[in-house]
Amino acid sequence: MEDVAAALHAGLAAGGVEFAVYLPDSVTGGLTSRLESDPAITTMVCAREDEGIGMAAGFFVAGRRAVVIMECSGIGYAALILARCQAQRTPVLIIASHGGAIGEPHGSHTVPIAAARGVVDGLRIEHFVLRAGDDPAEIVRLALQTVYGQGTSLVLFLPPYLMVTR
Repeated sequence: MEDVAAALHAGLAAGGVEFAVYLPDSVTGGLTSRLESDPAITTMVCAREDEGIGMAAGFFVAGRRAVVIMECSGIGYAALILARCQAQRTPVLIIASHGGAIGEPHGSHTVPIAAARGVVDGLRIEHFVLRAGDDPAEIVRLALQTVYGQGTSLVLFLPPYLMVTR
């Protein structure tokens, strides 16, 4: 829903995020459109998910704050760069569509969800599934505090039912 996209955007802006790197996705389109319209946040479209994570890690090394937005299947593709970020304590916040079991309308989504969960569990990356009733802006604030305070990566899974307008 638009209010979830607006709240996520507000949380990212309030958390000092300066760069948003994303791979276009139908679930996160409302969020990325808002970020594209925000003159305080520079947006970049990447060709591959691991490329986007590498870009966000590079922004951190340069003293800047970034977020990566993608479909959860990209986490499966990006295991190597995520492992390097964890080993180097280079923080990366990822907002990934899907990733939760509740409200997934298509059985075909179980494969990328399983791959993403396998990577985050295997690399001991903290993750949180946003649910109806959560305060997305507050969750993003806490996620950014965790990522930058602890020098770690964190994945915020975004189920499609939260973003689809009815």
